[in-house]
Amino acid sequence: MDGSGSPQDAQPQPQPQPQPRLLGAGIHVAPPRRDFPLHSHGSWELVYYVSGRARCPVGEEWYDATPGTVLLTPPQTPHAEYTTGGYTNRHVQVAAPAGWPWPRVCFDDGDRSMGRVFDGLAREVAQPVVDSGELARLLLAELDILLRRAAARADLPTGERIVAEAERIVEARFASCIRISDLADELGVSPSTLRAYFAKYRRTSLRAHLHGVRLRHALGHLRNSTLTLQAIADLTGYDSVSHLSRHVKAATGTSPGRLRGRPG
Repeated sequence: MDGSGSPQDAQPQPQPQPQPRLLGAGIHVAPPRRDFPLHSHGSWELVYYVSGRARCPVGEEWYDATPGTVLLTPPQTPHAEYTTGGYTNRHVQVAAPAGWPWPRVCFDDGDRSMGRVFDGLAREVAQPVVDSGELARLLLAELDILLRRAAARADLPTGERIVAEAERIVEARFASCIRISDLADELGVSPSTLRAYFAKYRRTSLRAHLHGVRLRHALGHLRNSTLTLQAIADLTGYDSVSHLSRHVKAATGTSPGRLRGRPG
């Protein structure tokens, strides 16, 4: 044998795709009228907005960041945050190729899937304990998948994107009075269009979705807290204890008091 090997052996082997690597994470709280000036990083910065509102230039684009918004800034891209009323965010620095298939902006879903991952990353970095590094690695892998799915959804029909945004707003504000007309105006559509989108893409009504979100949170408080029924009603958007009780009994067949194992 001449040692040259077969032609198949001489073909270059594909190189493994580099995976995103966590560099840091934290929480930023900006008081009213406290802007974050224009700056850039040598890595990706992923920012999840928890509360408040900020106007954010990223490169040549401008974005309105409200609760549930995720802004993703590639390496060496100038960006800033301008606010009048203040805001709170979770920020994550990630080493990944500049062309990584992430969107520049996306929005969390009604279950706050991305928000929980951002919370977990900030927690594990701020207060490391046994296996924090491994858990942070897994959380980043989950976030990578969620963001790539969000990029794929960018091609969804306008109606489905509007429904997803409406669900995000409902999840953030379910405890307050939500009027369909106000929500539709915020989303830039008519109330009838918003209702039609929900019927088409969710096979339910927006009002039924809102009731479901409130009920889910109320049941969580009933099963996992010692709050009074009045406090739970106040926290979950019910007008009164009797209003809360009617919805809980209709859904579970029992009263709130019996559900938590003590007299109602």
